[in-house]
Amino acid sequence: MQHWLDKLTDLAAIPGDQRLVTQALKTVTETTGFEGYAYLNIQPSHSSAVSNYHPDWQAEYFRRRFNKLDPVIKRAHTLKRAFVWSGEWDRSRLSPDEQSFFSLASDFGIRSGITVPVRIAHGALAVFTLASSKQTMDIDREIDPVAAAAAVAQLHTRIQLSDPTPTAEEPLRLDPKGATYLSWIADGKTMEEVADLEGVKYNSVRVKIEQARKHFNVHTIAHLTATAIRKKLI
Repeated sequence: MQHWLDKLTDLAAIPGDQRLVTQALKTVTETTGFEGYAYLNIQPSHSSAVSNYHPDWQAEYFRRRFNKLDPVIKRAHTLKRAFVWSGEWDRSRLSPDEQSFFSLASDFGIRSGITVPVRIAHGALAVFTLASSKQTMDIDREIDPVAAAAAVAQLHTRIQLSDPTPTAEEPLRLDPKGATYLSWIADGKTMEEVADLEGVKYNSVRVKIEQARKHFNVHTIAHLTATAIRKKLI
C-alpha cells in the first residue's frame, strides 16, 4: 500500500509543465496496477478535473452534474480521509440513482478505487482517485490517512503550480446582461453607476448580479467578479 503513496510523493518533485505532470501521473497509475486517475478541485462555486478517464465519461460527468450525485465524492466530503471503494461493495446501500451512476461508470472501466480527499484553501476540497476496472480491490482497506493526505496535498500543490488546463469542468455561464453589468463592476463601477451607464433601474442590476452570485455559489460580489475573470466570462 505504501508503494503508491511513495510514488505520488516523488511525483510532486518532478519539474516541468502540465504535460509532464500528467504523463507522470499516468505512469504512476499504470505501475501501481490501476487504469485511471482523477484529480478534482472542488471549489464552492465550481469543480474541475485533471484526469485520464475516457473523454466521453468526463464530459458526461459534468454535463449531467454527476459531481452532485457521485457516492465517492459524497463520501470524500463526509469522511475527509482516504478510503477504498467499490460499486459492488457498496451496492446494497446505494440509491437507485447512485446504482445507475456506478453502472454507467463501469462501462468506462471505473468499478473500484482508492480516493484521498484533502481540504484546501477557501473551503475547497482536492480529491485524488486511482481507479480500477476490477469489481473489488485486492488490497487491505486500511490506508494510513496521514501519509495519504500528505502525498495528495503535495500533489495538489504540484498540479496547481503547473497552472493546469482542466480536462473537464463544471460549466459556468453568465447571460449577456449579467456579463455586461459584471464587466462594469470589474472596471470599478458601483451598481448605481452601472444602472446609469446602461440606462436601466438600479434594482435590475442588483437582481441580475444577485442571481449570478447564487448561481456561482459565492458570497460576495468581489468573489463573483474574480471567478468570472478567471474563467474568462467577462
